[in-house]
Amino acid sequence: MFTIVSARIDPKNLKCLVCRMTFEELNAAIQKVDKWKKVDVGNFRMDASGNTMQDKVPAHRSAVYISEMIDDICKKMDDYVRVYYKSTGKLAIMQLITKDGSMNPEFSKTKFVTDDDLNKSLEYYCERMFEENEDEITSLYKNRPDDDIMPDAEKEICFNHAQYCEDWMLPNEEDTTWTREMEAEYVRVHGPDPYGFGGVPQQQNMMPEMPDDDGDENEEDIAAEEKDEL
Repeated sequence: MFTIVSARIDPKNLKCLVCRMTFEELNAAIQKVDKWKKVDVGNFRMDASGNTMQDKVPAHRSAVYISEMIDDICKKMDDYVRVYYKSTGKLAIMQLITKDGSMNPEFSKTKFVTDDDLNKSLEYYCERMFEENEDEITSLYKNRPDDDIMPDAEKEICFNHAQYCEDWMLPNEEDTTWTREMEAEYVRVHGPDPYGFGGVPQQQNMMPEMPDDDGDENEEDIAAEEKDEL
């Protein structure tokens, strides 16, 4: 049995997905930053000799640097689309095109959905998430351990502080399991999916071919003509 999906999206659910994806992207970006890279922070100060000096901290601990990275990530959020998993109807967001330029293989397990509130893009939700939680986010990264990522940031912000997320919103095996048999049943109920299922030829998604009535009539006509000639 398949869930009939609705275009009405729960804003809290969408905020959760955007929040989680923001931190996933942020941690991936931070892993690429040279751990020895440092940036200036704080106010300029004068030393005993009258020379100006400024504190330096690792880039991935700087509030300004983290803010700039999140700003860049938010701008890329429109590369993601809202989808529902075909198997359960659970909301998700994912990139349609992967970084290597190919179709995301997970996309065939989902169905496009258009949000009723078209004025609020995923970039909008990302920016609002950061504005509402900026102090907590920058403080969390400023006081982070010495590793290059902050694995608990998503849990601390998306679940505990902002309380956008609940456990049921997270994708599970039931959501992401999609077989050829399930696709065939989905097509039978809903019609052919223009994006299809990975590896399933689109021809298999079409209705079975019906006998060619015209061809049968032609054969009967020919047989009748031959009988008349005799």
